[in-house]
Parts: sequence; structure tokens; C-alpha cells
Amino acid sequence: PFTMGEGGHSIRGRIDAVYRDGEGLIVVDWKTNAQASSDPLQLTIYRHAAAAQFAVPVERVRACFVYVAQGRTEWHAADEDIGALLAGSVLEG
Repeated sequence: PFTMGEGGHSIRGRIDAVYRDGEGLIVVDWKTNAQASSDPLQLTIYRHAAAAQFAVPVERVRACFVYVAQGRTEWHAADEDIGALLAGSVLEG
């Protein structure tokens, strides 16, 4: 579990799995729903939360969705600006 503040927002969540990968980390979010849909913003937040919690630079944190029913892994590793993404998400959603 984690709690972090970003762009005036308080974010709480629970990461499914975090693995060490050399000097970095791999964050995994398991998706068990029949439809393979997800929001990359979730992994952006998880990457930053894991980096802070494990004192690893965010550039060394990779993240993926694993769609169990489809047997597919989708990687997201861009270094997004969470504050800007949240502002856009709030305005659009």
C-alpha cells in the first residue's frame, strides 16, 4: 500500500507486485477481467510510488499490466508528469 501527494491530489493505492530488477524495479498490475482494458495513468502513479518507497530513481522503475485471461503483458515505462496527467484526467473525466 502507498499514499502520496502529487499536483494537489492525495493518492492512495495498493500495488499488486514489485520485483527487484538489477538496480531497478518492476511494478506489476495483474488484470483478471475478461476485457483487456486499463489506464496507463495507474502505472505512472505506481512507478512513482514504488520509486519513492524503495528509494530508487523513477527512471529505473519499469511497469506493466499483465492480462491474465489473454496471456499478455503490456509495458509502460515513459516518464510522465503525474501532476499534468491528473489535471487532464480531472478535467476530462
